[in-house]
Amino acid sequence: MSHRVEYQWAAFHVPGAPLGLAQDRYIIAIEGGDNTVRCGTHGRRARSWTACMVGDRSQILRQAVQAAGACENGSLRPHGRRWMPETYIRQIRYLLDAAAATPPQGSWHARLRAAADHPAIEALRQLGLEPRLETRDGQQQALVEPRPEHHGAYFALIDRYASELPARYWIEVCELPTS
Repeated sequence: MSHRVEYQWAAFHVPGAPLGLAQDRYIIAIEGGDNTVRCGTHGRRARSWTACMVGDRSQILRQAVQAAGACENGSLRPHGRRWMPETYIRQIRYLLDAAAATPPQGSWHARLRAAADHPAIEALRQLGLEPRLETRDGQQQALVEPRPEHHGAYFALIDRYASELPARYWIEVCELPTS
């Protein structure tokens, strides 16, 4: 049976005060992939970095608890091994604790890709940010890349719509080292 393998994790700390937010925000990026998908050039398991969690500390821990449930049934295997859910949550908590002191080697960018009629797209329009429309898999989507001066409002939108759109829709991570 197929399962997701997570190879490494990185955490980005975003201080909330300069953005007008009451709490700091965090972005958890994970390098992972499906255990049955192989890279054509060298045959090893395919993997990529993705933003998997975003929010304040308590929001991240709630997301970690949800993801940890997949460890229980074996559909998520960090380093290809079975972990207890508690071990997974501890790993995410460690990342949060270390995030401010040890910045990751990569970077993140605010970038929302969603259905053109999603309310978050309309909220960004009200901030003066016009989306770029594109067609992916036969569906029209909107792409918005807010500038840093809009990040406070952007994180507030993430808080509002996080249950509808996962972190990978809101944040793009890049320049992280591959395993």
